[in-house]
Amino acid sequence: MATKAAPKAAAKPAAKTALKVVKPDAVAAGEATAKVVAQLRVKDLIERVAAAGDHNKKDVRAIVEATLAELGKALEAGEQMNLPPFGKIRIANQKGDETGKILTLKVRRGGAEKAGKVALAADGEDS
Repeated sequence: MATKAAPKAAAKPAAKTALKVVKPDAVAAGEATAKVVAQLRVKDLIERVAAAGDHNKKDVRAIVEATLAELGKALEAGEQMNLPPFGKIRIANQKGDETGKILTLKVRRGGAEKAGKVALAADGEDS
């Protein structure tokens, strides 16, 4: 007698951002604390972009994957990036080991304080 498989759920639950436990240097020094950091995955990024622009996930997937591939190539070539509103990105340090190349990136993000600056002199006035 064959058993019947349970019916699948009618709706998929909303995608959750995965959490990763990161142990800061303090943990290595003996303190028993750990920091929980949200981690954005490609799947999550595709869903967010598709929802933000009301686009088809299949089309968004191709664009996001191509964009990430090009960003990876630019980093591999040592290029600095200026990608508003994400920010300016530069390679602060790099080294290679048996698993591959390790890059330490510095990201400078523009904030609201830049947008709210008031000019010291009016247009046409010398400063």
